[in-house]
Amino acid sequence: MTDIKTFQRAETVVCSITVKTPALALVDPATSMNIAITGPSGESVISSTAMANDSVGTYHYDYNPAANAALGAYKVRYTATDGTRITIEDDYFKLE
Repeated sequence: MTDIKTFQRAETVVCSITVKTPALALVDPATSMNIAITGPSGESVISSTAMANDSVGTYHYDYNPAANAALGAYKVRYTATDGTRITIEDDYFKLE
């Protein structure tokens, strides 16, 4: 977990991702683009939820931690589904 972004509980954590073809062109997955967030103790904070599509291949989800959200490292899992092809990418952020 290098270059992990750190946020305070009162801040909005903007989780974003771009989806590209092997030729590096932006593309939308045919079926869905979802996010899941897991807390520091392995608890599910956000289960598979659709992300907002900002433009072709660009997605975001705004996570607003509760005032009593657990402090520590959170795992973000992005899942792009295109028919039977599923692509997963993980990211992390920290609440202090």
